[in-house]
Amino acid sequence: MAHVYLVRRIVVFGGAALVLLAVILGVVFGVHALTAGPDAGDGPQSISRSAASDAAETPDSDTSADSDAEADSSDSAADGKSDNKDSKADQDADLADSSTTPLSADRRAAILAEAQQTAADSGNPLVEFTYCVASKGEVGDLTDFANTVFTTLNDSRGWPRAGATFQESDDADSCDMTLILASADQMTSFSADCSSEYSCRVGNDVVINIDRWNNATEDWLDAGGTVPRYRTMVINHEVGHRLGHYDNEMTCPARNQPAPLMQQQSMDLLGCVPNEWPLDDELWVVQ
Repeated sequence: MAHVYLVRRIVVFGGAALVLLAVILGVVFGVHALTAGPDAGDGPQSISRSAASDAAETPDSDTSADSDAEADSSDSAADGKSDNKDSKADQDADLADSSTTPLSADRRAAILAEAQQTAADSGNPLVEFTYCVASKGEVGDLTDFANTVFTTLNDSRGWPRAGATFQESDDADSCDMTLILASADQMTSFSADCSSEYSCRVGNDVVINIDRWNNATEDWLDAGGTVPRYRTMVINHEVGHRLGHYDNEMTCPARNQPAPLMQQQSMDLLGCVPNEWPLDDELWVVQ
């Protein structure tokens, strides 16, 4: 009997101990679950919110950058337009500088004296040419043309380096050549070989096309040339024919080098840069 009571006590106390242990374990795990739950959720949620925050900020940042870029682009475009306007204004100013007031006698004398000194220093035979200025067709006043012809032909960078100087005359019978500013529709009247598009030389007539005089050519301008420089080039080139030179007797020697004066620069620079003055190898004259 005593043995039976002992067993019962063990079972009762053991069950109570198990219940107590279960309660304790339940409390422990419950507390752990309560404290671990928020930590596990904050990590991903925090990361997710951070990523979402970054993503939300990115468009604003990109939009700001795009706006800045567009603003810069607009500024650049505005600057470009401004530069183009300035360039055009400068070009117009250059053209305007070719005054409609005839060169004074003193100014002509000074220019010619410098040309004669350059010719004397060149070591080439000295040759003085007399020329006349004329027009054909509707070309307007010739003062600007006459001024440019005289200053170009007697420029120390030009034919005076070959020993040649140039005097203008009003006596047609005494002129070695006549420089004529002609309208495009009159060009072929000098020769069937002349073109309404370009300038030409026929015998002693050096004929400058008014369209080229006013506008140069697309190839010349695209290569960096200007209208004032074109006027110098076309005078020197066409007079060069009268001095014994011919088209393309020399052509572009290397890319980005100055084009030979007698190359047909109006049509194609062939990789050279515009040049309005005779090169050293072109410094010869046939009277």
